Amino acid sequence: MRPNSSQLTTISFPSFFTECIIENGVDYRGTVAKTARGRTCQEWSSQRPHSHDYFTPTTHPRAGLEKNYCRNPDGDVNGPWCYTTDPRKAWEYCDIPKCRNYSFKD
Repeated sequence: MRPNSSQLTTISFPSFFTECIIENGVDYRGTVAKTARGRTCQEWSSQRPHSHDYFTPTTHPRAGLEKNYCRNPDGDVNGPWCYTTDPRKAWEYCDIPKCRNYSFKD
């Protein structure tokens, strides 16, 4: 028997999963949009001020390249990064803390 809509439960993940990174942060889906040096991130779909062909929502649809949020689409060992809106600096790493004591045990 399939549950009807009144029997379904919505699962909300705690902010713990979006405010820190596990390992290199390849799965990070939080909303940090500034680099470690305080520069604003450029939107992944934008080509200004920095033109880029490879890391876009079209080329990497499963990488979470939404808005201008820090991401790690290439699995960089140093963690999430973004293109910046500073014409003098193409990209920088973001400062997102590592998750502590994470566990998926029941």
